[in-house]
Amino acid sequence: MLKNYGYDGAYRDGNISVSVLLENPLEYGFEASTLVFSVMFKAGNNEAAVPRLEDFTFSIMDEANRLYNTQSRPYLKEITSEDDEPVRKPDGLIITDFNYDFLFQDLRIAFFYRPYGKTGIIELKH
Repeated sequence: MLKNYGYDGAYRDGNISVSVLLENPLEYGFEASTLVFSVMFKAGNNEAAVPRLEDFTFSIMDEANRLYNTQSRPYLKEITSEDDEPVRKPDGLIITDFNYDFLFQDLRIAFFYRPYGKTGIIELKH
């Protein structure tokens, strides 16, 4: 299983920003064989509506451009910090079972944003 949870990436254009971070599944109550990505959205400079998790469909994309289904769930847990560190509160979670076919040299998150009929690819960096 992945020992290093350092995969992250972002997509930005004039309408939206989407950022993802690979999380430790055990911290979210999932089995160790689950891939859990936290996801955050931001509206573009001229956009009034804030993107919502329900507006997106996410897939995992490997280096051979194969797509794998995921589930999306809102993040409901309250986050607190015991020190003065800023706390990252995700807008949702992207969840899928670990698949040995995933090629982690070029793992990506593909998404479809319904309000604009836009697709995007987030390259994950280590």
